[in-house]
Amino acid sequence: MRLGKGPLVFLILLLSMFGPLSTDMYLSGLPQMVEDFDTTAATMNMSLYMFMLVLSFSILVMGPISDKYGRKPILTLTMAIYVASNLACYFTTDVRLFIVLRMIQAFGGAGAMVSAFALIKDCFEGQERGRILTIVSITGILGPILSPVIGTVLINAFGWRSTFAAPALVAAVCMVMGFFLQPGLPVERLTGTVLQSVTRLSAVVRDKGFTVFMMMICIFTASQLAYIAVSSYIYQEKFGLTTTEYSLALGAACILGLALSMFVRRLKLTNLQTVAAVFIQGIASFLMMAFAAEHGWYLFMLSIVPCCSNTITARSFGFELLMNHHDGDNGSVSSVLNFNTFILAFIGMVISSSFPEEMFIYGIASVLLMSCTVFAIMWLILRHMGYPVKNLKD
Repeated sequence: MRLGKGPLVFLILLLSMFGPLSTDMYLSGLPQMVEDFDTTAATMNMSLYMFMLVLSFSILVMGPISDKYGRKPILTLTMAIYVASNLACYFTTDVRLFIVLRMIQAFGGAGAMVSAFALIKDCFEGQERGRILTIVSITGILGPILSPVIGTVLINAFGWRSTFAAPALVAAVCMVMGFFLQPGLPVERLTGTVLQSVTRLSAVVRDKGFTVFMMMICIFTASQLAYIAVSSYIYQEKFGLTTTEYSLALGAACILGLALSMFVRRLKLTNLQTVAAVFIQGIASFLMMAFAAEHGWYLFMLSIVPCCSNTITARSFGFELLMNHHDGDNGSVSSVLNFNTFILAFIGMVISSSFPEEMFIYGIASVLLMSCTVFAIMWLILRHMGYPVKNLKD
């Protein structure tokens, strides 16, 4: 790589933030966007979960293509698409066109996310890779903290459309930095056609230990994104918070979740104890959401904190183990991990958004219960079927 280690890590961090940049930044503007587009909350939320759906499938194929043709051309091309679609979102006045543009934007964002994980595996090994993955996981929770706050500042100053100009600028910076990546392919360059590259995904998915463990550590993403999808309506419409207060409440929940996950990490738990801690936090989040969140915005905020902690704890604990699988298929591993994360996010968003607006809180609670159930089932399957996960020990 022509980029030094510092700039390379900075690029990876920027690329890993494209999820929150693309979803969280305009959240506080959703109620106003409903009015401006003269539509409903359910229709407006399609711009969130259709983005996630296209993102999921784009990520699935982007990794093998990146393995085939290299990181540099994929990164620069997808960043150009992302910039163009964001600028188009800035100017559109039709909600249907806006949703379509968001889907195109998702294709561009997929290139960023696949590149982030693939570059980590290409350029770092051992404990250094683990440290970078931990930083990326923390960035993944800081993104939802900072993006709504920055978005609210932009919305108050320039209107919600400005929240699409800012990510376009970040993508332009990544595109420029991408030109300084080494033009060659990864060491483990794949041969054959693109279709053959894509079919290599099946080799990753057929690894039962990898797939079951991946589902287990990613499932709470569904709960967190179910919360993100409807939080602006709950905080602003139900509890009467302003856009600024909403963004601060959203950020506070993420900060508390980060603090809780750091506390869990400092306990130096065994893998089995970490699994138990994640499950207990998930149950606590469900019980609080189902029975307390209705009675005040602060209770609603506190209800999601254990889930935010789970997202960080499970991902930092699990992604390092999963990245050790299937050497030679860096892009494919990255694609499958990200696909699973964002398809679960899509499912969570659809479920919570499908509830009547006055019952959005119970929509989130239902996704939390589903997440806890799936987590427990996946762990039992892993334990009793004896599927191997490299370096996973009690």
